[in-house]
Amino acid sequence: MTNDRITEILSRPLSQELLARDLCRLAYVAKDGTPRNIPIAFAWNGREAVMCTSKNAPKLASLRHNPAVAITIDT
Repeated sequence: MTNDRITEILSRPLSQELLARDLCRLAYVAKDGTPRNIPIAFAWNGREAVMCTSKNAPKLASLRHNPAVAITIDT
């Protein structure tokens, strides 16, 4: 997908409505290989979905090991 296409999709009214929300579901693979899907707050800064967590959160080690994720924005 090109950057122009991504920009076009993100500028759509529905995309903007979803990006204005503050809760999403973050899916990732735990270190033991099992899937995880957790609610997490996020903020859209115009370019990236920014998420914060504590320094000792178990998901950090998992994400360092395997950074592949999926995000679903709650409606």
